[in-house]
Order: sequence, then structure tokens, then C-alpha cells
Amino acid sequence: MDITTALLLAAAGLAGGVINALAGGGTLVTFPALLAFGLDPRLANATSQVALWPGRLTSVIAQFRELRDLGPATFASLGVGLVGGFAGAQLLLAMSPAMFKALVPWLLLVASLAFGFAKPINRWLTARGTQGGGSRTMRLLGRAAEFACSAYGGFFGAGLGVILMAGYAIAGIRDVKQTNALKNMMGVVITTTSALTFILRGEVDWPAAGAMLAGALVGGFAGGKLANHVPDGVLRVVVIAGGLVLAGVYFLR
Repeated sequence: MDITTALLLAAAGLAGGVINALAGGGTLVTFPALLAFGLDPRLANATSQVALWPGRLTSVIAQFRELRDLGPATFASLGVGLVGGFAGAQLLLAMSPAMFKALVPWLLLVASLAFGFAKPINRWLTARGTQGGGSRTMRLLGRAAEFACSAYGGFFGAGLGVILMAGYAIAGIRDVKQTNALKNMMGVVITTTSALTFILRGEVDWPAAGAMLAGALVGGFAGGKLANHVPDGVLRVVVIAGGLVLAGVYFLR
């Protein structure tokens, strides 16, 4: 890899780290960037997940109290996330690069729309939030949605946080603060499982991942500093528009 490519990938990682810190959705920058530099879609997806993984840890550490208050439910979610993330990663590895490439525009479209509707989903969750776990049926529905979201995260990952929040909202199993903390923990669990799977199977482009990781670490720190100064709405519009344009480009290919 030449120095120009490394710097451009680091810049993409920087942008992804900033976006993740401010609003989420950094994969919608890093994944297309890796595609643009010639990686096949499956390898680009795995490399992007590995590169952005470290930035997910800080949010979980910051919300440790909310996770502790969840009690035994946290361990149940942990198990679901491990199994679902592993299943999603295995599905990706079993799929041919050509088939995954055909899914790319649909995945980008779903992730962009999920990112776009994040605030309405969170408002809905806040309006109907509850401290209780709901009925047995709703708890089972919540676990099923949790597994499906975990498998999606292991398979692709873009927009995972929003999709998890939507799943918990549909089930109505937690209040908003606890759900947000649980969502962040699940993001770490799922991406850890999938990242380790990709690493052990040799599905990571390490030069690209290293350059992007360096940028993402700086971007995550910078995003934390900028959180109170960058309008969230403007950033969301830019990311959503970019994701929809990319989905359109890949639909036309």
C-alpha cells in the first residue's frame, strides 16, 4: 500500500470515528471507502468492522451504571449477542463475494434509512418506555428481535445501534436510558465476536485496517470534543444523503 492510499484510508477512518462519536453511522463512510480502494465487498465489510471496533468500548464504560441496574437481563443479552454475532459472521463467510456484492446496495439502503429514522425511533421508545419487562410474549419477542439484530450486526453492522433500538422499542422491554446502555453493550459484544471470527479466518486486509484504525481512534477522540459544537441534524443529513447516493450507485452497477 502506498502512502497516498494509507493517508486516504486514515482520513476515511477519521471521518468514520467522528461520525460514530457524534451520531453513529461511521460504517457508511468506511465501508464505501474500502470498496473504492479495490477491496471486494466481503473483505471490505470485515476490515471496516475490525477498524472501527475499539471506538465502541468507551460508550459502554461510560454507561456501566445503567448496565448494572439491568441485572440478570444483561447476561441473557450477552449470550444472545455472542450467538447472534457469530451466526451473522458465519453467514457472511459462507456467502460468495459475488452474492454479497449483489446485497450491498440493499444493505446500504437499509442502513441509511435506519440511520435516518433514529430520532423518531428514540422518541417512540421514550414515549412508551417502561421499567418493567412486559408480558412473557413481549419478552420472547424482544429476545427474538435481539437475536435477529445481532445476526445482522455480525453480517454487516452498518446502522446496528439504530436497529437494536428499534428491536427493543418494538418489544417494549426497557426504559430509554437502560435500552441505550444495553444497545451500546450489544454493539461491542456483536462486533467483538464478528471481528474475532474475521481475524481468525484471515478475512481482514491488515494494512487497510491499520490505516483506518489510526484515523478512527483520532476521529473518535475529536468527535467527543466536538459533540457540543457540531449540529447533529446537519451531520445526519450529510451521512444519510451519502448513504442513499451510494446505494443508488451500487443499484445501477
